[in-house]
Amino acid sequence: MKNKSSIFIFAGLLPFLNLSAQEQEKDSVATENLNSAIFMNAASDGKPREISLGLPTNNSSAVPIFEDGLPVSYYIYQFFPYKSWHGGASAESTGTLEPMETAMRYGEINNYVNSFNRGGSERFRGTAAYSIGSHGQQKFDFNISGPIRNGWGYSLSTYQNFDPGSNHTVSPNFKDRHQFYKGVLSKDFNDGRGRMTLVYQHVNYMTMQESYGPFIFVGDGSVDQFMDFELGKDSYWPELSSYSFMDFKTGKMKSAKIDDGNRDITHHATFTLDYDLSSNTHLNVRSRFKTGTSERGSSTLGGIEHVEAGSTNYTYSDGTAFIGDLQRRSLLCYDLIGSSWLNNAEIQHRINNHSLRFGLDYAYDYQNVTVSSVNFSHEVKANPDILLFKGDMFYNFNTSGEYYKGKENKVAAYIKDEWDIRRGTSLAGFVRVEYQNLHGHSANNKNGYTGNTRYPGFNLTKGKITSFNENFLNGAAGLDLTYRIVGGLSFKAQGIVTRVNRNTFSYGGFFDPPTTPTDTKFAKAGLSYVNSWLNIVSQLVFINQSDINSRTTFQHALQKETEGYPIGYIESKMQPINYDIESLGWTTDAMLTPFKGFSMHVQLTIRNPQYKNYGFTPTFSDGVTEKYDFSGNNVTNLHKTEISLDPSYSFKQWRIWLTARYISKQYINKTNSLYYNGRWETFAGVDYKLTPKCRLSLNVINWLNQTGASGSIGSADLVEDASGYKNYLMAGTFIRPFTVEFGVNVDF
Repeated sequence: MKNKSSIFIFAGLLPFLNLSAQEQEKDSVATENLNSAIFMNAASDGKPREISLGLPTNNSSAVPIFEDGLPVSYYIYQFFPYKSWHGGASAESTGTLEPMETAMRYGEINNYVNSFNRGGSERFRGTAAYSIGSHGQQKFDFNISGPIRNGWGYSLSTYQNFDPGSNHTVSPNFKDRHQFYKGVLSKDFNDGRGRMTLVYQHVNYMTMQESYGPFIFVGDGSVDQFMDFELGKDSYWPELSSYSFMDFKTGKMKSAKIDDGNRDITHHATFTLDYDLSSNTHLNVRSRFKTGTSERGSSTLGGIEHVEAGSTNYTYSDGTAFIGDLQRRSLLCYDLIGSSWLNNAEIQHRINNHSLRFGLDYAYDYQNVTVSSVNFSHEVKANPDILLFKGDMFYNFNTSGEYYKGKENKVAAYIKDEWDIRRGTSLAGFVRVEYQNLHGHSANNKNGYTGNTRYPGFNLTKGKITSFNENFLNGAAGLDLTYRIVGGLSFKAQGIVTRVNRNTFSYGGFFDPPTTPTDTKFAKAGLSYVNSWLNIVSQLVFINQSDINSRTTFQHALQKETEGYPIGYIESKMQPINYDIESLGWTTDAMLTPFKGFSMHVQLTIRNPQYKNYGFTPTFSDGVTEKYDFSGNNVTNLHKTEISLDPSYSFKQWRIWLTARYISKQYINKTNSLYYNGRWETFAGVDYKLTPKCRLSLNVINWLNQTGASGSIGSADLVEDASGYKNYLMAGTFIRPFTVEFGVNVDF
C-alpha cells in the first residue's frame, strides 16, 4: 500500500536550525535532540516521518531524503527512498533541508531529510547499537572507521532490522526485514584542502505494509472496537504465504511468495569531492549510480460487505457457504527493474558580504515497470480465513494494471546569492532553470483509441503498446529577507515559486496524462525574536498548488448487473483528476532554554487547506454518470491544527525527553461529511550514560496508547448525507501501539 504517515506543517522551524556558528555551538545538544524528535514516525519504525508544508504527499516527483548532497532516489516511485536509506551509525550527521534549499536543488518546495555518510577518520573508532522492543523487534546498527595511510581512510557499516510487527502476521515471519551494508573509502589530500569519498551500498529490504484492522466508525469522529479485535495487536492478514495473479504483459497466470513479492534489492555507488580552491572559493562534486529491482504485493483495502444467508458467491476453501461480513482487498503486484545516475557540481564563492553559489545538475533515470492487479476477500476478524469468490481465491485480474518503460533526462543550472547587508539583516535569492526530456512506451489510450481501457482479465495481448516523447522546461525562484528591527527582534519574509511537469510514472494508467504543469507558490512572513534563552518565530504562511495530477479511485454501488457482478456490488473506478490546493495559515515556533540542561521546543500551527477547481464527471460500468465539485472543501487527511511539545532535561549522566504532537480533526471524504477526531502522538525516553563510552536508553512509543485509527470509506467519498455511516463497520490503519524499547550504544 501507499502508506502515508501523518502529515505535518514545518514552516518556521528551520530558522532555529540555521543559526550562526556561535549559536550552533551553544545549542548543539538541543538542536540534535530536536532533529531526532522531528523524524520520529508514529505510524512506522521503518521510515522517517514525512514532513509537509500542508500539501498532500502524493507528488511522484517528491524525494523526501537527501544523502551526501544528492537525492536517495530519482523520484519517490518506484524505488521509495526510505527503502534504501538509513541514518544511524553510518551517518556523520542528519538534519533537514528547508524549502528554499529544496526548491533550488530539486525544484520542489518541501522539507527533506538531509544526511551525510561517515567517512574515514584519523584514528580508529567504532560504535555499535542494539535495541529490542516489547513486540519482538530487534535492531543492530554497527560502524567502524579509521585511517589506512597517506590520507586514506575507511568506514564500514551494517544495519539489520528484524521486525515481526506488533500485529504478528502469520506470513511472512517479519513485517520488516532490512539488510543494509555500506563501505566508504575516503582520501584527504593537499594538506586538508580536499577530500574525496567513494561509497558503495547494498540494501536487501523486505517489507510488508500490513497495518490494517477493522473498527466501528461511530459517526461523531470517534471509533469503537469491533468485537474483540485489538487494533495494532491482532493480525488482519489471512494465512496467505503466496498469491496468484495474471501477468499484465503476457496474460499468463503466475504466483509469488509474500517474502519475495515484497522485496527491494538495490546497489548504490556514490562519489563525492570537496575542495577548497582558495580561502573564499569551495568546490563540491557529487555523483551517484543506483540500480536494482523492486517487487511489491501492495495490498489496499476495499469495502466491507455483508453476505446474507442463501448467497452462493462467497465460500470457504472447503466449499462451505460463507455468511457474515467480509473484507475485500486489491493487490497491486509490482515488478520493477530500474537504474539512475544523479550528478551535481557546485561552486561556492565568498566576495565581500556576498556568498554566491552556482550549481549544475544532470540526472538520468530508467524504469521498466509492470503492475498486475488482483482482488481477494477474507473474513472480518483476527487471523481471518481467506474466502473464495465463485470458487476462485483470486479474481478480477488487472482492472488496475499498469505498464511503462521509459527514460528521463534532466539538466539544470542554479545560482544563489546570500547578501549580508548589515548585522542581522540579509537578503537571499536564487533562480533554477531545468530542462526535462522523457520518452518511452506505455499502454495508454491515445488519439481516440480505447482498447487499453482496463477490465477484468485485461492484458497487453488484448491492447497495444503506445509511445511517448515529451520535452519540458521547469524552473524555480525564491527570495528570503531577514530585517533586524532592534536588538533580537527581526522581520522575516520568504517567497518561492516552482514549476514541475509529469514524469514516466504518469504514463502507467490507461489514460493519457494531462500536459499542464504543476505550479506551486509559497510565501511566509512574520517576526522573530532571539535572546539568551528564547528563539521564537511567528509567521503567516500561504501555499497554492495548481493542476495537481492524481489518480483517484472512487467507489460506486452498481445499479444493475454488469459483467457478471450483481446489483449493489461496489465497483472501484480509477479516475485521472486535475485540481488545485490552497492554504493560508499561521505558525509559531519557539525554542526555550531557560536554565542549564533544559530545552523546550513548542510549535503551534493553524491552517485551512482547501480544494480549488476540483470538479469531474465519472461514468461507471453500469452506465451511470455522476457530477461532483469539491471546490472549497477541506483537503482530506490534512489537519488544520497541530501542537508540538518537545521538552528535554539533562543532568549528570541522565537525560529525560518527551515528544507530544496533537493533530486536529481530519476529514475522511471529499464532501467533508465524515471526519476523525483529533489525537495525540506521543514518545518519551530516558537515557543514561553508564560509562563515557556506553549509553543505555529506555524509550516509550505511544505512551497514551491511542489507536490512531484512520482510513478512507470509499463508498462515502462522494456522499453528502453521512447519516448512513453511523456505527459503520470499516477497516483502516493504526499507529504503533504502546511499545517499550530498551537500547544500548557502545563506542570503542
